[in-house]
Amino acid sequence: LCSWLKCPTRWPFRMPVDSEASEDHTAYSHFDVDSSTVLREAADECRAPGALGAPGAPATGRSYWLGRIWVCQLAGREFYIGPHWYCSILMLVFILGVGTFHCSSAAALGSFQLAGGLAVTGLSLISFLNCAFADPGVLQKNPEDQVLPSLETNHRTCQICQVVQPRGCQHCHFCQVCILGHDHHCPWMGKCIGRKNLCAFYTFLTVAFASLGYIMISALSQPPES
Repeated sequence: LCSWLKCPTRWPFRMPVDSEASEDHTAYSHFDVDSSTVLREAADECRAPGALGAPGAPATGRSYWLGRIWVCQLAGREFYIGPHWYCSILMLVFILGVGTFHCSSAAALGSFQLAGGLAVTGLSLISFLNCAFADPGVLQKNPEDQVLPSLETNHRTCQICQVVQPRGCQHCHFCQVCILGHDHHCPWMGKCIGRKNLCAFYTFLTVAFASLGYIMISALSQPPES
């Protein structure tokens, strides 16, 4: 709207050049469209999702904050880092430590055992990072949230985030955001587990327990040293 007002060439009418021209009716052109229609379309364009300054629009920089979750844009992908990032570092160190210890022990038993140790360590590391950096399902503010409560009474509004919560959505006091399909807050992942990273979380649990089982079976199957 501001850019429209600053550009006279886009106005559907012309202002008088001088007092003499103002007396001539030909100095003015008729309105091409109704002025209220033009103003309404300009306001709708400003309120469009993703427009600069629109409510709930994501930041256009390389990083921004959603509550206490830091979103970093890198290589065309968004990485969500939660407030308990230090717990994620401890989990990462644990995975690398167990994997390195097993691989160093399996190297003396042959290439097959070493390849198995590297495989389970790599799969555990990839599945962990995929879940730790995934979007948990942060509910962002939408301009339509202000009209939804009057239309759908089965929705509730978060008094902290000022967003309309659909069914299954819950506010996390650690992350300071509302999470769609909130399951629980996992400090080892650094943030909540919700609708968008629940599958990645269960994938990590499956791979991690399978890797630990493989390491235990491999360690118990080794012959005792004489």
